[in-house]
Amino acid sequence: MARMARAQDDLPGALAKVGDWALAYPFRTATLKIDELAEAAGVSVASVNRYARALGFAGFPDFRAELLRAYDSTFAPVEKLRAAVSRETTHAQIMRESLETAAANVARTLDRLQPGPCEAAVTLILEARRVFVVGLGGSAFTAGLLADALEPHVDMVRESTGFGGSERVIRRLLRVRPGDLVIGLSVPRYSRRTVDFLHLTKERGAKIMALTDSPASPLVPLADVALLAGSDHGILHGSHIGMVALIEGLAAALTRANRDAVGMAADVTEHILPYLHVGETPPPRRR
Repeated sequence: MARMARAQDDLPGALAKVGDWALAYPFRTATLKIDELAEAAGVSVASVNRYARALGFAGFPDFRAELLRAYDSTFAPVEKLRAAVSRETTHAQIMRESLETAAANVARTLDRLQPGPCEAAVTLILEARRVFVVGLGGSAFTAGLLADALEPHVDMVRESTGFGGSERVIRRLLRVRPGDLVIGLSVPRYSRRTVDFLHLTKERGAKIMALTDSPASPLVPLADVALLAGSDHGILHGSHIGMVALIEGLAAALTRANRDAVGMAADVTEHILPYLHVGETPPPRRR
């Protein structure tokens, strides 16, 4: 981007038009084919190639590859989708591959599960005065699932999922104090706001737990403990199946650790029994 900006004033007409468009829409530029970029900028394909060479690249493919590297994981879903739509296959095969990927993500989550972080995670939750769950964008619904799973085991759990805007999330997180636990969820594409919110709550003395996908995740350096879930997908930007499985596993461990779990389960069952369809024996048929 810096190289593009420096070269812009010295470029002749058609090449300058390519540069203007590329600087205004770098995301689109990195994902378009050469003929698509030429049409968008209103120039010829040859002009797009000359523009790339004017920047010092061998041609458009090298220029586009470099621009893609600048965004890397952000653009990965676009490239995966481009590859998927270009191959001949059936809808059933795509669905089968997706389910196979889901199974692989659960297996990957299991492989990444380590005794130390698991024990530390359960201890942090049970010893916390209050628990705040932060998940934005694609992680909002898994954050809600986690908050629901934690509710029987902590005195207070609050979810901050971005519904209502950042102001609402910040207002909630400014109530965080030492003794509280903040659990952040994010998988690629990582949310910058989630990282910022974890910085904020760590500065306020809270313990931090991260539920994410990799040791390289930006949430991990902020966390006192991190649990990792597989999140790869061949077409979509990511899969949530591994994270859902991890949350269920965490809920199971918390239930087992809760000495009142059996009594609580029996009490809940008794109160919701009138609302359940338990089945009735059908009357005998007349002959």
